[in-house]
Amino acid sequence: MSSVITTDFEKWKAQQVAAGKPVVLDEFVFANVPNLDPSKDISRSEKLPAANQIVHRQVVNKTGLASENAVAYSVTLGTEVGHFDFNWIGLINKTSGVIGMITHAPTQKKIRTANGLQGNVLTRSFLLEFDGAATETAITTTAETWQIDFTARLTGMDEMQRLINTDSYGEAAFLEDSFAVVRQGEQYRVKKGLAYIGGLRGMLEFDQTLNSMRNTRVYADFSYQGNLVSQWKTRVKITAVNDLKNYVDTAGYPHYVFAIARIDSNGNVIDLRSHGSLSDREMANMKRELGKIKQDYATKQALESGLNGKQPKGDYATNAALDDVRKNADSRLSKYQNGADIQNKSTFIGNLGLSETVVQARNALPRNSTQSFSSGNHTIKSGGDYCTLFFQKGDGRQAILSTSKHDVDFILSFTYRDTDGTDTVVRVPRRDGVIALTRDIEPAIPIGASFIWSRPLTELPGYNDIFWANEGQRFDPKEYPVAAKIFTQHRLPDDRGYALRMADNGRGIDLGRTVGTYQEDAMQNIKGAMEARYGFLSMTEVSANGAFSVVENGVHRIAGGGTTNPAYGIDFDAARVVPTANEFRMKNVAKILVTRMK
Repeated sequence: MSSVITTDFEKWKAQQVAAGKPVVLDEFVFANVPNLDPSKDISRSEKLPAANQIVHRQVVNKTGLASENAVAYSVTLGTEVGHFDFNWIGLINKTSGVIGMITHAPTQKKIRTANGLQGNVLTRSFLLEFDGAATETAITTTAETWQIDFTARLTGMDEMQRLINTDSYGEAAFLEDSFAVVRQGEQYRVKKGLAYIGGLRGMLEFDQTLNSMRNTRVYADFSYQGNLVSQWKTRVKITAVNDLKNYVDTAGYPHYVFAIARIDSNGNVIDLRSHGSLSDREMANMKRELGKIKQDYATKQALESGLNGKQPKGDYATNAALDDVRKNADSRLSKYQNGADIQNKSTFIGNLGLSETVVQARNALPRNSTQSFSSGNHTIKSGGDYCTLFFQKGDGRQAILSTSKHDVDFILSFTYRDTDGTDTVVRVPRRDGVIALTRDIEPAIPIGASFIWSRPLTELPGYNDIFWANEGQRFDPKEYPVAAKIFTQHRLPDDRGYALRMADNGRGIDLGRTVGTYQEDAMQNIKGAMEARYGFLSMTEVSANGAFSVVENGVHRIAGGGTTNPAYGIDFDAARVVPTANEFRMKNVAKILVTRMK
């Protein structure tokens, strides 16, 4: 069985979106096409079968949202429908007749209940996937609200398996060195491997690298995802953020998270992973406890021999003698005086070699303090490719200034990091010059301004996004709100083939014109004159000027005589006084007129 989304649907969908209309597919068509091979690929340009091959039509019973980019359409053929065979199913827009999706299937029978014979019930569903499907089809109901088949039971089985895994592995379990965070200069590598989080078994297929982290945690994020007809699997994501809890995303998938490491203010890594299953951890704990109570017992003979080796027989001081020694020591420097009995403390500090240390300590700043001071140059050295300075606020947000590797095209990066780990980055390029603010360069070509471009349009930076050629295109006012205020019809002018003429603006050369109006071609008036009169011996004299000229086109005989004189005619040729071509035009050069849209 094979399925395909048609090219007709893609064109129609684009038209609907451009017009701001929803993409509606509202009818299933069933047909029995002779000699149809369901194993072969379907042509995306395939049309509806012939009318005599169509065996049934039925409106879509249910639509549902499977994810942000996938919607489901379902139809149920009840026992009142039949009898017919079908091997072709199409999902169409009933109004336009456009086919959205086609399936070729092995021939199937639909039998209705009749004459005591129980009919069958068939349910057929199409899952249509494309970017923005949920938005463009305006479908907001999730498929779970109307699916009553095996989906609920499979979901329950998945949840049961997840809870069973949780009983065995706890909140999280990591095998060997999987998901271990290892520091390498200012980069942190998360090792690939297998782990269980929230009962989901997930595999990090490749090592992942994170950059420049301080005072944050690294979380492994597991979610079990799929759609109505796909294979479900655990999606694994690594996130660096101060705090993250289990959550449900916009598509309805639960996410289970676990902090695998903590990065302190010096960039050091504290491993937070739990190793092995719950039983493995219990065994390890039991071994540690047994190690604490394990004792070695010696025989009496070994004990006496050991004591004799440590303390041979002889004369030893009595307790009274020891008390006298203790009192004498206390009188010299009593530990209970805490240094108060030292007579010359400065000399005592000097004898210990701590004079400079005491002086430096007086000028030291506490770890958390607010100070104002003046200083000279400061040098921050790094052993790696990056050198980074962090400024962290009390709410956990950070401003970060960092250098770049030598072989990239920018020299500094300014980063603002939010509490969820989202970064806003501004880079300083590696080139000479002055950095301008947006408000400095914005007025250079304001939105709605048109300018002349002398090269192919595709060579213009920002072509088809920021800059559009004036060729009459329509545009979305939501995406280009400022341009919509200038071009209120939401369409650019079509200036192709027209020459520019400066607006009259009251000078009196081109009266009655307003900015943006078009003027068709016209010619300057061409004048000429001709004259004919009788001359001597009745000969006609002809003269002409301007665009007219005298042409000799024959002879005529003078009345009453035997001689002949030339005959004349008049010829009109505008080229005698103006340049001519197959159109009216001024001297010109071909350029492209371009408008800034945003």
